[in-house]
Amino acid sequence: MEPRFKLVAAKGTHPGQLRQVNQDNVMTFVRSPEMGIAMGLFIVADGMGGHKAGEIASQLAVDTIVGNLSWMLEQDDIGSTVLSPSKNSSNDENDHDLGHFERRLRLAVEEANRVIYEYAQEHPADAGNLGCTVTCALLYGKKAFIANVGDSRTYRWHEGELVQLTDDHSYVWQLVSEGYIQMEEIFDHPQRNVITRALGNQPEVEVDTWLYTMEVGDRLLLCSDGMWEMIHDQAEIASMMESEQLESAVNQLIEAANGYGGHDNIGVVVVELQSQE
Repeated sequence: MEPRFKLVAAKGTHPGQLRQVNQDNVMTFVRSPEMGIAMGLFIVADGMGGHKAGEIASQLAVDTIVGNLSWMLEQDDIGSTVLSPSKNSSNDENDHDLGHFERRLRLAVEEANRVIYEYAQEHPADAGNLGCTVTCALLYGKKAFIANVGDSRTYRWHEGELVQLTDDHSYVWQLVSEGYIQMEEIFDHPQRNVITRALGNQPEVEVDTWLYTMEVGDRLLLCSDGMWEMIHDQAEIASMMESEQLESAVNQLIEAANGYGGHDNIGVVVVELQSQE
């Protein structure tokens, strides 16, 4: 009998200590176990722009990505030509066209970019400078499909260790990648807030995607820069990810980010792959 898995998730957001408006949006969706192989969609979007422009952009991003993937998330494996196993395969998720998940996720993020860009063109007076970063994960069984634009991040927590899975689209990350500065220097660099890629700034955007294989007990952490820019020590983040309850991990991360200054809005999602006994 093939092993069965389930997903559990928690989310939280906070305006931080310096801002009145919270432009971060977070979303978690876990498909009912009765519908087939464990499946879920998880998003953190960090809005940018004056007035409420950033709040609008991040909400448009979440709504558009969910809307583009809801048809796949809301049907069971048997009734879906995408999710149902082939006649000559086992019931393991490896037998499916995994590339389809990556393509659908990437296209959903590209569509979010188009929607935000067009909104900005239609509302130049109050939303001409809006945009957002986004990091999202589409999980199917043990497979995690990650998409990223901007400097919101996805990490993997595995047996107590935290590893960053995504690359930031920022000027300082580029400097780190090219060897001009060390990783720890990004927190104090005068141009640390310069984003090189975001949703809504241009008619089209390049979306980075990755595929990772999860193990039972692994957790993913999705967060905006309002969290990771405040908690500089990844070991400290990893220690908070060890909390037995995911809600506790989320709350600790938000409290720590605020404790270190809370200079920006904070958005956090934590999801764990568990064995279904």
